[in-house]
Amino acid sequence: MSANKIYKSTILKENSNLTWNLAKLYVNQTNIPLVKDWSNRSIMVPVNFANNFDEILNFKRREDDTWVVTVMKSGTTWTQELAWLILNNYDFETASTKVLMQRSPYLEFSINKNRKPSTIEIANNLPSPRLLKSHMPASALPSDIWEKKAKIIYVTRNVKDVVVSNYRFQSGLGLFTGSIDEFVEYFMNGSLLNLPFWDHVLEFWQMRNDPKIFFTSYERLKKDIRSVILELCKFLEKPKPSEEILEKMVEHLDFENMKNSHAGKLQQQRIDKLKDENNNSSSDFQFMRRGIVGSYKDELSTDLAKKLDQWTEFHLRKAGVTSEELFGI
Repeated sequence: MSANKIYKSTILKENSNLTWNLAKLYVNQTNIPLVKDWSNRSIMVPVNFANNFDEILNFKRREDDTWVVTVMKSGTTWTQELAWLILNNYDFETASTKVLMQRSPYLEFSINKNRKPSTIEIANNLPSPRLLKSHMPASALPSDIWEKKAKIIYVTRNVKDVVVSNYRFQSGLGLFTGSIDEFVEYFMNGSLLNLPFWDHVLEFWQMRNDPKIFFTSYERLKKDIRSVILELCKFLEKPKPSEEILEKMVEHLDFENMKNSHAGKLQQQRIDKLKDENNNSSSDFQFMRRGIVGSYKDELSTDLAKKLDQWTEFHLRKAGVTSEELFGI
């Protein structure tokens, strides 16, 4: 860990809308294939996470590991399922019956709670090839990923849908208790879990031509999932599937089919348990909610949508990229 200098400073709850304390975490990695002063790069994490971050930073990768990395609610589950099937010879039966968290663990999930076995232990006990998930930005991923060049699938999504989906998710779990207007302010200020958003996305966009990084978007998956499946097969160095398998993939990856599968229902049960642990009485909370592009249109006010559009335009102009290039829209 000598190449990484970690700074930790606790950020107290700004008001009662947040039900946990966050810390601003800085990790200065030296092997990331992007020229940047990483010592100034911060990420918001729960305080307990910051105090135990070495578990993530020192996680050991295997030669055939693949990672799915996203900002929360950007199409992570969908992409995990797609990639897991490619890596596991299209084992649709297991994919339909075994919860995704067990097949493709969310690495940092249990670091905030005393869960046994931890998601790190689950990952260490998985047979190869492993497909692992993280919401960490480039600077906070395990050092081994950059030192030994693991394959990374990065998925992004238009910010208005990300904001709405995150608000429904975090308020549904009882992690955020304020209004959506307040949530947007927190989001834009980078004062929520795993933010700031634009650093997270644009760092991987800048590294998109690295042969070990596959960059795509939720919108591209919705528009032409067949093409993304074929591109991902090539990236993962797997044979092109037959037309029959490709059609079965498209059917299996249909949002409603995934949501209503046995594995999808088991995942919802796990989320309901988390909701209960946080003493949230919301009865209609769903992990897989709508699965559409443009869900913000009937959930964000005109003023909030305009505010997020202006914020997006500022960051994209600064980075020299368009929405069409980044998200496919």
